[in-house]
Amino acid sequence: MKILPKILALLVFMLPLGAEGLPVVTLDEALKAAAENNTSLEQQEIVLKMTTRSADSYLSAYIPTFGISATASTGLSFPDATNNSTRFDGINLNLGANATFSYTLDGSKITESASSRLTKESASLTYESYRDSLELLVTTSYWTLATYDIAIENAKEALDSAQKTYESTKEMYDSGMVDELTLSRTELSVTNETIALQNAEDAKAQAMASFKALTGLTDDFTTEPLPDTVILSFPEAEVLFDEYAESTTAIRSARNSLETSRNAETKAKLNQYMPTVTATIGYQYQGGLSDTRSYSTATHGLNGSVAVSLPLSSYIPGSAMDLAKKNASDQVALDSLALKSAQDDLLDTLRQSIMTINQAQYNLNILDSTLSIAERSYNLSEEAYEAGLISADDLSDSRKELLSAQNNLLSAKLNQLISSYNLANTLGIELQELQEEYTIKESV
Repeated sequence: MKILPKILALLVFMLPLGAEGLPVVTLDEALKAAAENNTSLEQQEIVLKMTTRSADSYLSAYIPTFGISATASTGLSFPDATNNSTRFDGINLNLGANATFSYTLDGSKITESASSRLTKESASLTYESYRDSLELLVTTSYWTLATYDIAIENAKEALDSAQKTYESTKEMYDSGMVDELTLSRTELSVTNETIALQNAEDAKAQAMASFKALTGLTDDFTTEPLPDTVILSFPEAEVLFDEYAESTTAIRSARNSLETSRNAETKAKLNQYMPTVTATIGYQYQGGLSDTRSYSTATHGLNGSVAVSLPLSSYIPGSAMDLAKKNASDQVALDSLALKSAQDDLLDTLRQSIMTINQAQYNLNILDSTLSIAERSYNLSEEAYEAGLISADDLSDSRKELLSAQNNLLSAKLNQLISSYNLANTLGIELQELQEEYTIKESV
């Protein structure tokens, strides 16, 4: 009877001290911390800014060029054949200003505005996709932490029950009512429950370390309770597709790629057949001050030119421009197929998600009933053990079945919650919106 005190002493050092006093970090706070501390997301944000700035730079082609000039001159006149003196020529100051505007109209200019818009949209979709993936990872990891807290509480209750059984058995052993084998089995049950609790604590510690690395959080904390399980009922996948497909990131990205290739095809056609027109307008002003401090007569000048270039060689089949146009047309065909593939993949994902959620909810109903039976069985086993009708092994087995039923139901709730969140993420909506739209009831 010397092992149990050592186990109880180990348990004291194993459990976190003051866990009840740890601050609660909400899911929203965790998501905010991840957004602020995740370097990859920060890099994506910088890339988005750079892409947007570059895409907007085409406006510089429409800005006139201005210039200001000033020159000063002086000198000395040396003696010559008719003049024996040296004369200072004074200082002459010339001032000037000019403004020049040049604009070239070609296929690139015509499609530049659309190209800029599509480039910014593509970068924004890439950033949005990365941000959504990070939010999905943080959210599911956070809920997993919450389930560890519940599993630990269940393990603590099982250990407490095993300890009470041991103490009761010890009293009966001291009174000569049970043999040493029975007492040893209750002691072994305490050992097993202690190990189960230790494993649950270790699993949470590992998950917490990974979560801190993901979010940049450093201090220990506790989570909010796991959200209530909401039982959902969905229409056919095709109905969800028709309602939400165009708002999903996958379809928007595919359409952006298709529109980009169509814009590139238009540009290639214009570059092949359209002449290039370049118009230039310039204005110059010139004036200055002489050594007599008089202002010299100002001069003004205005000039302009128009040049037209016809790309005759691009009309020849097999030329670089002709090949560029054909390749651009093929790219449109490829991106059209990619959009169709993205639509098919989305529809298949919706079907799989609905099946997964329905299966998870079916398991929830069964496991909820199983837990009720396990609780009732354990209560009856406790009464039977106290009455001497069953052995300590039977009571331990009943306790294990109860803990297993609790953990299985907890795991099923987490799976249903994550599956629902994944579907909402796929549809491009919030989980709350999905639950409000398709809920039929809430489980206890």
